[in-house]
Amino acid sequence: MKNGKNDTVEDLSRQPDLGFLAELVTLQRLVPPGSVLLPDPGFALVRVERGIGIRYALLEDGRRQIEGLIYPGDLCGLPECVLGEGTSYHEALTAMSVSHFDPLDVRQSRAAEQLPGQVLLWLMATESSRLSQWLVSVGQRNAQEGIAWFVHHVWERAGMAGLIQGASAPFPFSQQVVADVLGLSLVHTNKTMRRLRDLGLFRIASGRVEIASISRLRRAAAL
Repeated sequence: MKNGKNDTVEDLSRQPDLGFLAELVTLQRLVPPGSVLLPDPGFALVRVERGIGIRYALLEDGRRQIEGLIYPGDLCGLPECVLGEGTSYHEALTAMSVSHFDPLDVRQSRAAEQLPGQVLLWLMATESSRLSQWLVSVGQRNAQEGIAWFVHHVWERAGMAGLIQGASAPFPFSQQVVADVLGLSLVHTNKTMRRLRDLGLFRIASGRVEIASISRLRRAAAL
């Protein structure tokens, strides 16, 4: 039986249409690998058009905790726009293309009337779901489970962004990045990735990953 409540839940389960943003672009920029995506945090909202990056936090001594991956279609800078300052850094791992928006233009756009409601709710729910598995992997999964989960997560994000070609997906992540995702040492990460590769769970070469069996990888990741 259909009712207003069920219709609302169904609507919220789908990705909202952000096509109106195309009319609000103030700047398009190419970002080389290793560069920051948000040069002026708090005053820019950025949508990724091409390329892959990471979001991370830093401790005073330079230790890094990677908090998430950035793929085409992602919006960067929402927390900074809302709070006025950010606690995360956004860095390009590959060459990237991004579009900039003025947060004020977005808020005042007539086409964005639902942005404070449905769109923000969808974005927050999606990020919360990703962070939940991220937290489980850092806190509870062992090294093998964590790395298997990360490879599976990369495959999922690549699929959502339309980046899977044939039987492989982009994998521009160094072992140091994988270690900083899971809080592992570089040596332990290297040994564990070799072990999982030798088990035939995945193959990484030339910046791409191939997965022989998604079901086997999911089991290895305790998913």
